[in-house]
Amino acid sequence: MNPSVTTAPPARPVERVADSQVVMEGAGVPVRRVLPSRLVTYNLVDPFLLLDHFRVQAEMAEGGFPPHPHRGFEIITYMIAGGSSHSDSEGNQGIVHAGGLQRITAGRGIWHGEGLGAGESGSTEGLQLWINLGRRDKQVPPGYQGVEAGQFPLWSIGEAQVKVLVGEGSPTELRTPARYFDVTLPAGGSADLPLPADYQGFAYLLSGDGLFGSNRQGATAGQVAVLGAGGPLPVVVGAQGARFVLAAGAPHREPVRWNGPFID
Repeated sequence: MNPSVTTAPPARPVERVADSQVVMEGAGVPVRRVLPSRLVTYNLVDPFLLLDHFRVQAEMAEGGFPPHPHRGFEIITYMIAGGSSHSDSEGNQGIVHAGGLQRITAGRGIWHGEGLGAGESGSTEGLQLWINLGRRDKQVPPGYQGVEAGQFPLWSIGEAQVKVLVGEGSPTELRTPARYFDVTLPAGGSADLPLPADYQGFAYLLSGDGLFGSNRQGATAGQVAVLGAGGPLPVVVGAQGARFVLAAGAPHREPVRWNGPFID
């Protein structure tokens, strides 16, 4: 065997598919909790701690998420419809509009508050993702970044249109190596989505349905598919097409101590 020849990793399977659940957060805002769950524990999707999907009408969003503390991780809030305002104890303020995101590095500790503003449809929709910080980064100074919709790279992969929220060419800065894609596929479309072989993570269906992974596991809107080991993720979607987010990152493989909004 020629030692200089390397073999590409095989396509990834999906380890499991799980439902999300509705919980109440902030000032009575209903959110769909995707991660964590009884079936999708942190060790399966390390470095990702939590994913919430909020889709609320204007009258339900009143009050939003009053000031509250965080420590020990980073937060990406990605707006699909409407907008979100931010202010924090470091003096940062900003508004993220539909298609944009805000990144908060909680680090050694930060207080922040979020307000929700409805879009033209009268509703607000978005995703909030928590990414763990490695032990060496737990005490870094807190920080904030806003990225507008037009700043993200757009890729065509197979029949998929991929918006790169985190990854090559995106201005979003994370301390943990990761990829975070917003993926849209037309009816019956397919793609092999490239991911580093040492990353782990998940795909979460926003709409439609599809078959995920080399083992063709079915998932539909509101469900999460946990990635197995391998390289690219094969996806084939159904007759309605599909939109999903795909998140994969380098696992820290360190003990995690949860204390509400603090991750030590």
